Amino acid sequence: MHQSPGSLSATNSVYQSRDATQLVLASASPRRHELLALLGVSYTIITTDAEDSDDPVPESVIAALPSCPLNLIDHPTLRAWRKVQVVSMSSGARVVLGADTVVVLDGTVLNKPRDEAHARAMLAQLSGRTHTVYTGLCVSQPNGSGKTLTPEHVSFDLVASEVAIAALTAEMIAAYVATGEPMDKAGAYGIQGLGGKLVQRVRGSYTAVVGLPLPATWHLLTTAGVTGLKDPLVAYQNWLYSQGKEPLPCPPTLP
Repeated sequence: MHQSPGSLSATNSVYQSRDATQLVLASASPRRHELLALLGVSYTIITTDAEDSDDPVPESVIAALPSCPLNLIDHPTLRAWRKVQVVSMSSGARVVLGADTVVVLDGTVLNKPRDEAHARAMLAQLSGRTHTVYTGLCVSQPNGSGKTLTPEHVSFDLVASEVAIAALTAEMIAAYVATGEPMDKAGAYGIQGLGGKLVQRVRGSYTAVVGLPLPATWHLLTTAGVTGLKDPLVAYQNWLYSQGKEPLPCPPTLP
């Protein structure tokens, strides 16, 4: 069922650990669920499509956003703030984490493909080239007042990683699109899945390309008072092991 921008959907998925901190993840992404769980923190999932809203944003929030060479409407940290803003209104005395990821080639944002033809066209654009993946983060302090979140209540971050895609033949692109994996992925590929075979190199945070940069997330959650978090490097290594992936050279590829 389609929900209007700003609407909420609470899932019944609650990840438990010994940490008693109340944390909400404002994301429907299975990849973000998986990565956050590896940090060993208890959390509840509440999803929203607020990132698509065009509601006015306080000037103080805009001024506090990390610098990003994109139009404001595409700024992933602002999109993360929109998610957190909506979820925090209903979450009361809980910390809320939001994230948003965009794929950018030559200054153009590559969203999820409309259909298979669009996915093939996107992958042809990325073939043999390097593009940038930006993941914006927002973490709010407990907001019992139910008011708009201003910079006094939130922490922001923006992580950029460069991803080099191998030269792809039309046959390779068609075979990958036929798997169905690209259809719900920004940029029409998923580095954590079969799309990882298309990637030659990552310069920057690997987990940012997946959708949740673990070191930056660890820092923001710790700053917000969340305790008992596991080392992000260990979490990253455990995730690679669970995926059956070999770590890329570090550097340039970081957790």
